[in-house]
Amino acid sequence: MKLKYLICNLKANKTYDEMLSYKEYLTKIPLNNIEFILAPSSIYLPLFKDTNINLCTQDIALCEKLNLTGDISIHQLKSLDVKYAIIGHFERRKYYKESEYEILEKIKDALENNIKVIYCIGETAEEKERKVEYQVLERQIARILNKLNPKELKNIIIAYEPSYLIGKETTYDILKIRSMIIFIKKLIQDYYGINIEVVFGGSVNNYNIDYLTNIKDLDGFIICSSVLYPENITQIIKKMTIK
Repeated sequence: MKLKYLICNLKANKTYDEMLSYKEYLTKIPLNNIEFILAPSSIYLPLFKDTNINLCTQDIALCEKLNLTGDISIHQLKSLDVKYAIIGHFERRKYYKESEYEILEKIKDALENNIKVIYCIGETAEEKERKVEYQVLERQIARILNKLNPKELKNIIIAYEPSYLIGKETTYDILKIRSMIIFIKKLIQDYYGINIEVVFGGSVNNYNIDYLTNIKDLDGFIICSSVLYPENITQIIKKMTIK
């Protein structure tokens, strides 16, 4: 299967001047038919509005209709041509204690406003140790997707990110990762009748991506630390498009 997506989650990195230099390099990179999706801090979204880059927000407001202090509304995001939203990321679940109810509400708001969702799922190290990772993924999928209609489901990308791989130097179990991706796709096909796209994340970089591009049934990657250096992005795109 041809790799399609490269999602770059910059998290809370880069000063304004650093982002200006980053943008200058980034807009010159040949994308080679890759759906390149950039998720910078929200304050930098306007810098990329009129580029060939697909913009993504790292989060959306929970109480959309209240216009609360510190929130960023869907309408503000749409005015910047934001096309994607990352929702359910492990760090939001862990540090902000986001519940599945909150995640679902954010997903609904995004989809109702024609913003595609990158829905993050994945097991913890403790769940892996107890060998309940398949049950965990099934629960994370069912509790959200059961509440959505078929049209909405077609605008969701699943990001499989086991939390114990995020920010860690590790040796990947390629067969295990492929097994989990096949499980996710089959589960969603069997229950909802759609072929969903799945990307993988967890300390992916311009070196280990050589191994990861060999995973069949994978549609792309969500990458954080490595893509803070734009020259790495050039290498990553080349390796993705060689396959």
